[in-house]
Amino acid sequence: MAAGEQDRLSRGRRALELLFAAPGRDGDLEFAAGSLPELLAALFVPPSGGAARMADYANWISRRFGKTPLEPQLAALLFDVFIANRILPAELESDGRSPNCRFLLGAAREVWNGVAAAVEALDSERDRVFPASFDFLAALPVPESDAALAKTILGADRFRQTRMFRYFDGEFLPAVFDSVKPVVRFFGFPGIRAQFQDHFRRFARGESNLPLLVNSLPGHGKTSMVLSFAFAEPGLVLILPDPVTLERGWHELIAPLAARPDHRFVLFFDDINPAETDWFSFRTNVGGAFSLPGNIMPVLSANYEFPANILSRGRRISFPVFDELRCCEMVEDYLATFGIRHHNRNLISQIAASYTEEFGQKKFTELSPRSLIRYLASYENDQTKRRTIVELATGPMVTRPDSQLFYEFNIELMRSLYGEEYIKKLLKERLDDLSNG
Repeated sequence: MAAGEQDRLSRGRRALELLFAAPGRDGDLEFAAGSLPELLAALFVPPSGGAARMADYANWISRRFGKTPLEPQLAALLFDVFIANRILPAELESDGRSPNCRFLLGAAREVWNGVAAAVEALDSERDRVFPASFDFLAALPVPESDAALAKTILGADRFRQTRMFRYFDGEFLPAVFDSVKPVVRFFGFPGIRAQFQDHFRRFARGESNLPLLVNSLPGHGKTSMVLSFAFAEPGLVLILPDPVTLERGWHELIAPLAARPDHRFVLFFDDINPAETDWFSFRTNVGGAFSLPGNIMPVLSANYEFPANILSRGRRISFPVFDELRCCEMVEDYLATFGIRHHNRNLISQIAASYTEEFGQKKFTELSPRSLIRYLASYENDQTKRRTIVELATGPMVTRPDSQLFYEFNIELMRSLYGEEYIKKLLKERLDDLSNG
């Protein structure tokens, strides 16, 4: 092996130690066991055996990490190193880099050069190296400049690649949800929609990161509205952790996001059960002994009421019950998208009544905004159905939606969710209101 190759390999190993190793129990620098940096360090300076041992490590690296090109894997590891050293993407993109940034870029370049030197050394050992293993290492391009290397590292910023992640077992996993729809495709509940828009817009502007606490009966569109209104603000990244993270692992979730003040993160805990949740971590870190970083905002969604000591830490959005009036309100908004305005009250009423009739015929399992939207969509591709409903609306007798049907359905749904005592309390409050009125 030429002296120049050996020197580049040694410098590459030193750079790997600088970037990725930590002191072990005996004081020596150690890499995470089985990690790519550990195997690259052994490739650059094998424990014994020279180039022949390098070939063995090259084969092992390809076997372990060869499913993805080496460049994006190295870039992702290095990007995390830059963030850990408080060097944000804006600095990597600029020409006025700090001494620390230039120092780390220099170390990163040594790693790249080390791989190139390893490829040159392995060329004489081709009979010991799998062709795929050699090609895996040889495919790593050597950047022409620090700016080119910085651009490569920036390409590994996961929060620029996509805007939605699941968080599971300490990892942020990119996610795609086809159900996210434009905010203009929500109908009815104008006050609720205005609150969602205001809250996410204020967070996107950096004006507030007050937690948002959303509750309603099932099927009212809580999840859809959170996703859509968050995505309507281009600067927001949505993280969907497992609800158990509220109780365990709160710090592990928050810490890597707090290190990225160049992004704003919405933590969406969906479909939680407040009564069965241990709120200690949340209360400690949100308005308790500690404060949330300004670039992080939790959103909690439930079919149940939140306890008072949680509501006091955020902004509550509670959907009103879906009844015949809100059903007509949704139908009116939906028709407006086709240029049919509010003056056609008969058509609105007839459509709402037809919807409740289909529910009575067991075509839907619930009276809710969710099932109403599915029902309304049936008109879009059915010309006969559109013609029939218009004829009924212009006839001598127009049907009204059955208010008693909504009442009975909602009472039974609340009874199944909240229990008989809740219903008794609700009825007593209504009687008190009537007597006071």
